[in-house]
Amino acid sequence: MFGYVTPLKEELKVRELDLFKSYYCGLCQHIKQDFNNIPRLTLSYDITTMSILLDATTTDTIKLKKQHCITSLKKRAIIQSSLPLKYAASVNVLLSYYKLKDDYEDEHSIKSKILLSQLKPYLKNVPQEFRFLRPLISSNLNKLHELEKSRNFNSLDEICEPFANLVGQIIKKYPYNTADKNNLYRFGYSLGKWIYLIDALDDLEKDIEKGSFNPLYLLYNNNNLTYDDLFKIAKDKIEFSIFSLGANCKELLYKLAPKKNRALLENIIIYGMMDKYTIISSKCHHCQK
Repeated sequence: MFGYVTPLKEELKVRELDLFKSYYCGLCQHIKQDFNNIPRLTLSYDITTMSILLDATTTDTIKLKKQHCITSLKKRAIIQSSLPLKYAASVNVLLSYYKLKDDYEDEHSIKSKILLSQLKPYLKNVPQEFRFLRPLISSNLNKLHELEKSRNFNSLDEICEPFANLVGQIIKKYPYNTADKNNLYRFGYSLGKWIYLIDALDDLEKDIEKGSFNPLYLLYNNNNLTYDDLFKIAKDKIEFSIFSLGANCKELLYKLAPKKNRALLENIIIYGMMDKYTIISSKCHHCQK
């Protein structure tokens, strides 16, 4: 799901890259512990980053243990018994389920229907302390789905709102830290809006081919433009927002004053997000001329 909020590996020190992998594999293990094996297929880089941020708001020592990973024959150092990862596991599974539900309602794909039926039985495994996540996620994604279905919106700010608010609320409502809740919400809101915009730009060509909803197509294709021309207009329209939201995340990261994982988080927010946008905004070769 998504996969836009990742480190720029070339700028990471070896120990920082290993740390990211430890969180990623730790999230996979925590999903297995609470939800079993099938939901591990939903594993997300973006939710891994969220767990790294949430862990950085605490002084808890991370516990590492070398064990085999299902994707490698080698033993890896994997984070154990982590409350941020336990929380992230529930977020990961619930977000994946409701995203699949939305995809199926929009496109009626057999693949989404099968994955939905496989994931649904595991939703009952969400730990009691995180049960508030299900109505929070479903209500915001329902609002987004209704806006996308009705097309009753007039700006990108309006269509981004439900998803941006969702990410802000998820990060803010993590129960086990003492960080500034307002800044956690603002960080999540900016990040969620950034993800929604970059996902719309990344999916523009695919959505045009499939006839699927895309806010950039709906707002800016007023004259039956070619894909290349529409991509250039859409890119120009969102670029200031993309840069501003990235700058907001950087500023808020420093205000949150991470107690650990600082270099890794700086890499993701300052370099990784910009690198992802550079790659996606370069997809249209005509637009570079």
